[in-house]
Amino acid sequence: MIQTKRAAVQALRVMIACTITYAVSQLLHLQQGYWAVFTVLIVMQTSVGATAGAAADRLVATVAGALLGGIAVFVTPREPLAIGIALICVVGLSSFAAARVPRLRNAGLTAAIVMLTHSAAVPVEIFVIDRIAEITLGGVVGVLASLFILPTRSRTVVLDRFGSALDVMAQILRTLASAVEKGEAVSATEANIGLRQSLMATEALLTDAQRERAFWLTRQGISEAIPRSLWRIRNDMTYVSHIVETPFPKAIVEAIGPQAGTMLEAQARFAEACGRALRGGGEIDSGILSAGDEAFQAAFNALQSSEAAQSMGFSETGRLFGLDFTLRRMRQNFLDLADRIRESNVN
Repeated sequence: MIQTKRAAVQALRVMIACTITYAVSQLLHLQQGYWAVFTVLIVMQTSVGATAGAAADRLVATVAGALLGGIAVFVTPREPLAIGIALICVVGLSSFAAARVPRLRNAGLTAAIVMLTHSAAVPVEIFVIDRIAEITLGGVVGVLASLFILPTRSRTVVLDRFGSALDVMAQILRTLASAVEKGEAVSATEANIGLRQSLMATEALLTDAQRERAFWLTRQGISEAIPRSLWRIRNDMTYVSHIVETPFPKAIVEAIGPQAGTMLEAQARFAEACGRALRGGGEIDSGILSAGDEAFQAAFNALQSSEAAQSMGFSETGRLFGLDFTLRRMRQNFLDLADRIRESNVN
């Protein structure tokens, strides 16, 4: 249902933007106004930031390609062989530039259009200016349509995705809490892989949110420290998952299992609180993380001086201290995440 609604809104934006672009191109008597409409179809994305980024890239590539094609037309004799050789050179040069600067990937297309559609009756400079004007018109209308017609902010999308990632973290943490408390084997590998893919995909969208801020389309950006904190937490969870894949001996489970489970459950609730703050703002109660901290440390310290600890092998000792260290580090990373969310003024 949500996907259908988003698709319908996007279709409405594109239809209105194309209508406006076509009407303006007719009023301005642009010779090839259809390129303005094509530009709208190319740059219109599902969010304001993505559309603005696509429009900016399209404009940069258009200017570069139009100038390159215009120069080629100006210096090339109007003969088929000469035009063909010039076209090959221009396409090769623009392809090389696009490989080095990805935002120029459409420069070759524009240059080829200028070379192949230019009329001898129209001065080259006028022809080039018209192409740039048409592309600019389409880009501007596309951005304005995304901005004012039921807008979807890239910043909102990214914050919602990060919030969803925190919900997944909470689920994984609860699975680990149950396993540690009961002394059961558990594998969270697939969940951690899915979380990794989700974070990578959301980080790719972060560029659009940053463009929104750079183009003054939104007042607030998103701190790059937020995804860095999420990655640190994800890495800590992966390490805890590896530790508890093999159950601890019964004596260790009885000594620290319930306390470790309580600590992980508290971190799961804190992850959900951070997710809610990212989506809708509000305060994050750092006291949530305090649940079970003292009890776990007391149980861990008592275990170290017990007979059970003296009889543990090197491997079990390493796993036990690894669990203690990682749980404390993950707690600190959650607190750092909360600070980064507060600094970003999410509301």
